[in-house]
Amino acid sequence: MSQPRLAYIATHSGGHALRGSVADAIAAGRTLTTRDRELIALLADHKALTTDQIARLFYGHDNTARKRLVRLTDRGILARFRTCVRPGSQSWRYTLGTLGAMIHAAAHGDTLPTAAKTREKVLKLAQNPRLNHLLGVNEFFVTLTEHARKNNRCNLAEWWNEQSITEACARIVRPDGYGKWVDGDRATGLFIEYDTGTEKLETVLSKLDGYRELASADVAHPILFVLPGVKRQNNFHRLASANPATLGGLTVASAAAEDLATTGPADAVWLLAGTRTRYRLIDLPRPTAHRRAA
Repeated sequence: MSQPRLAYIATHSGGHALRGSVADAIAAGRTLTTRDRELIALLADHKALTTDQIARLFYGHDNTARKRLVRLTDRGILARFRTCVRPGSQSWRYTLGTLGAMIHAAAHGDTLPTAAKTREKVLKLAQNPRLNHLLGVNEFFVTLTEHARKNNRCNLAEWWNEQSITEACARIVRPDGYGKWVDGDRATGLFIEYDTGTEKLETVLSKLDGYRELASADVAHPILFVLPGVKRQNNFHRLASANPATLGGLTVASAAAEDLATTGPADAVWLLAGTRTRYRLIDLPRPTAHRRAA
């Protein structure tokens, strides 16, 4: 079977000559809206988003989003790529292009990346076997953000990527993401473990060892496992129930990806380990495996 072809666009969808000078970045910066700058910052933190995810985060209409994203790509502010499959093709995956990366670096006092360095990062991202995992993690937070914009009581106050939260946790654990969810006058932190089904469930559950160690340092939040299907979710809970010491006072809950797509992560979709009860995100009980509130 032939391998799927990768359509990769570094900066300009029209194939024009590459621009990457400081003058180009300054000129491009003059055309940016506040929304454009917010998108640049988000892509700098979270690497890649699909057309649909960007439309849901920033635009009221898909067609408006597509037109703006094409324009930003033509200007070298964004880059995009997708895998060609039969029939049809994937939605575009967007990341920072040469000028977008320069603009973001300048805004944060960082060393300006070269055009060659940015093209290398985009190509590596496009070929990264964990790209779908990254997009799945980002989808979780995009959906929460979308929910909050439709509900004035709610807010995704924080959204950290894997690298940032791993460093903040002193590398004791490596969550796929961290968020702070606010609903009315209540708030909860949350660790995300996004499972694609490639590891044994025993390996997945062994990640809780690090969370128990982290809890002993008074940092404990609900740990949410997103699992690829209901069958794997059932097996996850069966294994957790057979080894109750694994939980050790942690709040561990799971949801199957198909249920999240239907119900949404803010709603009563989270099955709490050791019970048969599903909770809304904000209603998950606080962990007891720490000495004081985290």
